[in-house]
Order: sequence, then structure tokens, then C-alpha cells
Amino acid sequence: MISMNYRLFKAFVYYVLMVWLLVACNSQTRYHQFRHIDEQRWSHADTIRFDVPLTDSLHNHKITLQLRHTARYPYKNLNVGLQAISPDSLYTKTDRFNVKLIDEEGNWISSGKGGFYNMDIGEMQLIPSIAGDWHINIFQEMGDSILSGIHDLGIEVSVLPTSIYSQENK
Repeated sequence: MISMNYRLFKAFVYYVLMVWLLVACNSQTRYHQFRHIDEQRWSHADTIRFDVPLTDSLHNHKITLQLRHTARYPYKNLNVGLQAISPDSLYTKTDRFNVKLIDEEGNWISSGKGGFYNMDIGEMQLIPSIAGDWHINIFQEMGDSILSGIHDLGIEVSVLPTSIYSQENK
């Protein structure tokens, strides 16, 4: 009886390990990084830049814009732009987001505790026309010369799964 339970336990451990390895090896994330905002003061003139190596010019990519902020942020929303520029600077795509940070009851929408919050604030889809280092820029459009309470800005770039039913193939 003990050897039967041991075999079942051993099989279960192998099964969990295989599932974990399959999930870990199947990640679609190609790039993920944050840039710290010095003294939590983001100037209207400061553009946050990421140089992202995109080698797959055949698949659609998703760029997710991420924000880390503190309770010192003075507004209920954030107007921000996200721009992708090709390595040869011949192609540019820009999206703008007006992100609501506080709900109707005055609570922060983003997750976090102790006055430190983070959330995804926008997504851009991009099919890189050429492979190479794409320049991804983030800029604020709040009209203030300095925004306080913004701690970090980040991007996550992932490859979207291909589908025979995608818009491109219809």
C-alpha cells in the first residue's frame, strides 16, 4: 500500500513539474523593463525611452504600458502617450491614453498597499516592419511642467499568438 501511494505521489510530482516546464517555456514575453523617475517628478519635457530588440517581424506584438505611482500623485487621471519608432526611423506609431486612476468613491483603482500602487495603463499592437532595435517612448500630456508621485514607468512586449482566423487572414 505504501509503495502504491509513493508511486502516485511520484507521478503527481512529475506531472506538476512537466506542466510547470511547459508553461515556463511557452512565455510570449520578449521584453519587460521599468525606468525609475528621479525623485518621483516627471517633467513634461522628459521622454522615457526604451530600446527594444524585436527580431520577429512576422508576428503581431503587444506593448503594455505599466505605471507605478504613489499616493502623492495629485490627479484622478493620467494623460500619457506611447510611441514606437522603427530602427530606420521611417515608421512611427503613436497611441494616447487617458487613464482613470481614482474611482467615484475616491479610491485608487490600481493595486497596491502602503501608498505605493501599480497598474497596466494602456496597450498598443504593433507588427514590426523590420527587425532591429525599436525605440519605444513614453511621454506625459498632463500640461504640468512637473508631475509628482510617478515612481516608475515600464513596458512589457509580448508576441501575440497567431491565429488562422486573425483579421490579416480574412
